[in-house]
Amino acid sequence: MMHKICPRCGSRNVKWIIPQNWSQWECYDCDYTGPVIEADEELEKEIRENYKETKD
Repeated sequence: MMHKICPRCGSRNVKWIIPQNWSQWECYDCDYTGPVIEADEELEKEIRENYKETKD
């Protein structure tokens, strides 16, 4: 199953912030603003792991 996720941290905690502009989303976990990606659980997990490694 595909989910909309943050391309920076892999979180599903994203919201569409500007209805007139489909590409403006905000991630409430890492404060990313911009387009999101659709990914399966495997890619989501990989992005989360990479984000945690680079954040520490």
